[in-house]
Amino acid sequence: MIFERLRPALIAGLCVLFLAGGNAPAFADSPSTGGDLTIAQSLGDRELTLVLRRVTGTPGPLHVDVITHAGTAPGRLTMSATPMGITGASSALPAAGVPTTQAVLDIGQTPGTYSTGLDVDRPGPWELALGDGYRVAHIPFLVPVQATSPPERAVYGGFVAAGILLLVSVLVAARARRGGWVLLPAAGLVAAIAVAVTGAVLSASLPLPPQPGSQLDPTIDNVTDPYARNGPLITDFSRPPVLLAPGGNPLTAGKPGELELNLTDGATGAPVDDLIIHDSALIHLLVVSPSGRLWHLHPIRTASGRYQQHLTLPEPGHYAVSAEMVRRGGGVQLVRVPAGLDVSGTGPVSAPVNPVVLADGATAGSADIGGTSIGVEVANPAAGRPAAVTVQVGGTADLQPWLGMAGHMIVAGPLLSDTDIGTAVGKAPVWAHAHSMGGAAGTGRVAMPPVNGDSTPDETVAAYGPDVSFTYSFPTAGRYRLWIQVERAYAVITIPVVLDVPAATEGGRR
Repeated sequence: MIFERLRPALIAGLCVLFLAGGNAPAFADSPSTGGDLTIAQSLGDRELTLVLRRVTGTPGPLHVDVITHAGTAPGRLTMSATPMGITGASSALPAAGVPTTQAVLDIGQTPGTYSTGLDVDRPGPWELALGDGYRVAHIPFLVPVQATSPPERAVYGGFVAAGILLLVSVLVAARARRGGWVLLPAAGLVAAIAVAVTGAVLSASLPLPPQPGSQLDPTIDNVTDPYARNGPLITDFSRPPVLLAPGGNPLTAGKPGELELNLTDGATGAPVDDLIIHDSALIHLLVVSPSGRLWHLHPIRTASGRYQQHLTLPEPGHYAVSAEMVRRGGGVQLVRVPAGLDVSGTGPVSAPVNPVVLADGATAGSADIGGTSIGVEVANPAAGRPAAVTVQVGGTADLQPWLGMAGHMIVAGPLLSDTDIGTAVGKAPVWAHAHSMGGAAGTGRVAMPPVNGDSTPDETVAAYGPDVSFTYSFPTAGRYRLWIQVERAYAVITIPVVLDVPAATEGGRR
C-alpha cells in the first residue's frame, strides 16, 4: 500500500536522476583555488627562486621552498608573513599590517631546495618579507578560498532539498489516507532535482568573474567571494603604461652598489604597486655591458612602486637597461631606460665570453662555455620571416626549467657597432625576449606552466634538452646580438650569439 502511494514520487525522481546522469555536472574550477606561486628574487648577490606552496585552508600552514643556485653563499634568511587586507571591527584576528608569523631558514653551500613553513590565519592579500640581514624583499601573494559559484550553490541546494522532499514523500505515503497527497512533495522533489541539474549545466558554461590578483586589486571581500558585486562593474581592465626612472647613488666599476627603480603610472604619476608575477618574477631586469655581457636579474620590491637591484658591474662605460613587467589587468610591457646606465671608473674593459658568430651566410656554429659543449643553428634567417633558432647544450637531457621555461632568448639589433655593445643595444630599434616551450625528453610535458600551476615542474627537475628551440621573426636585416639562457646543474648558462640577418627576397630566397 505504501509502495503504491510512493510510486509516482519514486518514478518521477528516478526519471530526473536518469536524465541528470546523462549530463553529469561539470563543476568549474573555482577562480580562487590558486596554485603554487614561483617567484625569482635577486636578493643581494644571491639569485633565489621561492616556491610558495598552495594553501588549502585557513588557518593553515604556508610551505615555502627556497631554491638556490650554484655559487650562492650560505647564510641565514628571515621570513615573515603579514596580512594586508582590512579586518572587520568584530574580528578576533590580529589587525592587518602587522606580521603574524615568522621563520628563519639557513641555506647551505650546496645548491638545491631549502624549506621552511609559516602560518596564515585568514584568506586575502598577504605580503612575505624575505631578508638577508642587509636588505628585505616584500613579496605580495594571495591566500585564496574555495569559492562556490551561484550555479554550484543551486546544485547543492537542489539535491539537499530533493533528499528532504524524498523523506517527506515517504512519510506522506505512509500516513496519508489519500494517495493524491503524495504528489505534492513529489512535485517539489522533481522541481528540486530540476534546479540542481540546471545549476550543474550552467556551472560549466557561465564565465568566471573578474579574478582578484590578476585583474582586480585583491581585497578580503573579492578574494573570499569573487562572485559578489563588491563594486562597480568593470569591463576594461587595461591600465596605463609604466614609467621607469632609475635612481640611487652613481655606480663605480668593480664596486658593489644599489640600482633603484622607481615605477610611476603614465597617466597619474602615482607609484605603481600593482605588478603581478609574470614568468616567475615581478620584474625581469636586463642589463648589457659595453663588452656585450648580459645580466638577467629580478629586483626586489622595497616599497610601493620602488624596487632595488644589487649590482657589481665589472667595467666602466655605458650599459643598456630594460625591464619587463606586467601590470594587473594589463599586458606585458618591455620598458627601456632611454638614458641607460653610466658606470664610472678607470678599470679595463672586461673580456666577454666569445660569442658564437654566424656571419657571411653561416647558419651554424659551436662554442665551449664553462666546459659545456654548445652548438647553435639558425634555420631560414631572413628578415620578416620566422626563423628557427636551436641551441644544443651538452649531449644529454639534463636541463632544468628556469623561470618556468626550458630556455630564454634575448634579442637586440640591428646594431651599428661591435665595439661599444652597451650603447649599440641601447639605441637598437629591436629589443625582445622570446621563450622556448619545449618539453622534457621522452614526454609530452611542456615547460610553460599551466593556468592553475599544479603540474609545473620546478628547477629540481633536470629532464629537458639537450636541444632548446626558439621561433622568432627578425623584422629588419642587419647584425643582431642574441643571448640564450638555460639552466643546468643549478647554474644559468648564458650563450652569446652574433647573427647576421639578410634581407628577404622575392620567392623566399635570399
